[in-house]
Amino acid sequence: MSKAILMSIQPKWCALIADGWKTVEIRKNRPNLKTPFKVYIYCTKDKEDCGVSQGKVIGEFLCNKIYTYTTCLAFQSDNDISTEEIVNKSCLSGIELFKYECPTSFKEFSTINVGLWGWHISDLVIYDKPKELSEFGKTRPPQSWCYVEETK
Repeated sequence: MSKAILMSIQPKWCALIADGWKTVEIRKNRPNLKTPFKVYIYCTKDKEDCGVSQGKVIGEFLCNKIYTYTTCLAFQSDNDISTEEIVNKSCLSGIELFKYECPTSFKEFSTINVGLWGWHISDLVIYDKPKELSEFGKTRPPQSWCYVEETK
């Protein structure tokens, strides 16, 4: 069996992914897997109803590219994707990207904290019937993402 990823995503972002608007998921880290690899989408529980099945695995996608990106001007020459493109594909504003990437205090700032990963979403499949976490050998969802065995 191949390794895959189980990723927790908030309902509002799940809805944008399901509708095809959000094609890049932003994270502060990336798996130690070569692209392409399968990602299962776990929709977290939230108070607002976005029309998606919360607390379930609602679908899957193939991550066929991971972009490197930073809002830090000193390192932007290393970006794989332009600011305009990542804003459009992630459905996040430049300010939201900056706040996510940068620490709350400049005392904590170091080049170790710099950088975001844009996981490209391709070959999206939204399940007709969402799956339970137990089908992936999990009793609780990951904080961000975790490795799982790819299912058929």
